[in-house]
Amino acid sequence: MLRHVSPTFDFGEFPVLTTERLKLVEFEPRIAADIFSWRGDPVVQLYNSEPHKTIDDTLRFIEEERDRYRQKREVIWASTLRDTGRAIGSVSVFDWDRYHRRAALGYDMARDCWGKGFATESLRAVLKFCFERLAVNRLEIWTSAANERSLRLAERLGFIREGSLRKRILEDDGQFHDCALFGLLRDEWEGVVHNTR
Repeated sequence: MLRHVSPTFDFGEFPVLTTERLKLVEFEPRIAADIFSWRGDPVVQLYNSEPHKTIDDTLRFIEEERDRYRQKREVIWASTLRDTGRAIGSVSVFDWDRYHRRAALGYDMARDCWGKGFATESLRAVLKFCFERLAVNRLEIWTSAANERSLRLAERLGFIREGSLRKRILEDDGQFHDCALFGLLRDEWEGVVHNTR
């Protein structure tokens, strides 16, 4: 029997999320320098998008993301450290399909914050938001099959690798790479949450 769950999120006030070490907030020009530090880093962006060249690129990016929120197309959070306010990464929810109750996730993290559990902490807060506030039944992560860090992160969060799309992504090395598709269902997430309480 399919449970009918209605979203409680309507793209009104921006949804600030809080974890033990992080506060996930809306992109703003005042944190442009922090965002540029990872969006402009070619190592961080190797499997993502073209690195920003200037702070103006980042300011345009911030405004584009804020506009997507106003258009009810995407939610992107800046993951900020609660003790300093520094923005160290981002998590986005996009391609939200209300009828089919699914959405996709994207993420970035400053290189000096790798290996400290911040991406996992950020994403767990966003998973809770998606399953509870967006009422999705399925979340997806699409990532380069060459991106070992991203593959491990998806698996650590409970996502199941469901397949690969051959030569779908052109990377900075000039080569086409396979795209790995991961999925996480509401029932699977609920099982993980209940088992960790």
